[in-house]
Formats: sequence, structure tokens, C-alpha cells
Amino acid sequence: MRIKTSHIRIVILIALLVVVISDFFYIKYLEKKINNTNIFSCESDSLIVLSSSDFKKPVYAFTADFIDTFYRYESPFKEKIEFDELIKKYIRNRWADHYGCVRGTREKKRIHEGIDLYVPENTPVFPLSNFGIVTEVSDNPHYMVLVECEKPGGIIDSVKIEYGKTVRILYPEGIASIYTHLNEVFVEINQKVDKNTVVGLTGLTGNIRNSGKPSHLHLELRDSKNRSFDPRNRLRFNQISAEYFLQHISIDTK
Repeated sequence: MRIKTSHIRIVILIALLVVVISDFFYIKYLEKKINNTNIFSCESDSLIVLSSSDFKKPVYAFTADFIDTFYRYESPFKEKIEFDELIKKYIRNRWADHYGCVRGTREKKRIHEGIDLYVPENTPVFPLSNFGIVTEVSDNPHYMVLVECEKPGGIIDSVKIEYGKTVRILYPEGIASIYTHLNEVFVEINQKVDKNTVVGLTGLTGNIRNSGKPSHLHLELRDSKNRSFDPRNRLRFNQISAEYFLQHISIDTK
């Protein structure tokens, strides 16, 4: 029995009608979800709550779970210890291994822009957070970095320092960790990493070779303008909870 062309057309039209109606209700469902979305932002240093319709440009929203997971930092050696414990365990000299200690010469004085953690050579090194993007890699054992120094009279200048094999990782918070003096580097530029990624092995590359010091990890933290800052000012505060904050805020969207 042959099916008439008119019957086929009717079936196709009905199917198309069902698709159009389904899409209509699905779009309405999505619009309702979008309209129920609250976005935290700021205006004149004040907290404000906006809806998605208030933005003309693309908006990227972080959930409380995202913040609580990826803004939390841990030991670069994948240990479940607090930062204070890390300092006590691996820093050898309080006058030389902390951030801000004076380095260089009288003619070109600079500060130590990180902390030195003394661990055995070829110790695996991991990212500080559970998500990061590798933004800089050097497999050159003589890799040089330009850092700020001060000449007599307070004149600000720059000097090249031999960091050796280096890895920089950018975290969702917008800060980056830099690992130097590595023996091996296992990651590439733009690679996404997590707490289980071995980014390299500690070693004796860079200016550590002529310093007489044993193998250690030089760890720096830098902001979005590439300015270093004391890791003690950030890594010790790792018990964040955006979820706890949301439980205590009253949102008025009217």
C-alpha cells in the first residue's frame, strides 16, 4: 500500500509543530531560570545584586562550590598541612629564606621575592589549588628573570637573576605561583592542571648552583601586575567558605 504524498506532508508538519511548541516552552523555562539568577557585583565599592538582564556584555558567574574548591590553597608537596606547619617544616633560615630578606650586593640591593622550602632533590611539586593554567614554562637550567633592585641613593633599577627551570601557574583567584630551581619540568604552556598534576621536580638549577645551598623549591606568589607579595599574607588563610556567606545574606531583588 502506497502512502500518499499529502499524508507525508501532514506528518512532517505535525512533527515540526511539536518541535516548535517544545522549543517555545523550553525557552520559557530557561528564561525563568535566568531571571531567577542573582549576580553579585560592586558599584562604588558597595556590594550590589544584579540580574542577567542588567548586563550587555558576557557575564561569568562563579558558584559558591567553585570558590570554595578552587580558591583554597594547599602545600606544593601535596601534604595535608597548614601553611604555618609548612614554614616550620621546610624553611631553614628565618633571616634568609623568607620573603623580603635582603639579597644582592651593596651596589644592587634587592629583596628575596619568594620563600625557600628545603626538600630533598627531585621531590614532586604540585599546584597550590585544584585548578590552574600554566602560563610560563622554562626548561632552561640558566633561565634569567628581570627583577627590581635598588642602587645607592635610592635609585630603582633592575637586575637579571638566574632562576633556572621554572613553572608559573595562574589560579582562578587571579594570582600565580612560580616554582624555580627545578630539575625537571613536566607541563606545557596553557596546560590545565590540578592537585594531582606533577608539574616538576625540585632541583639545583639556576643561581642555587653557585650559592652553596642544598636543593630547595623557591616559591613566589605574584598578582595580576606581576608584583610579588609575601605568601604568608595569603596562604595561611585557606579556610574560606562562600557557602557560609550566602547562608547569612538577605537578597532583595526588587
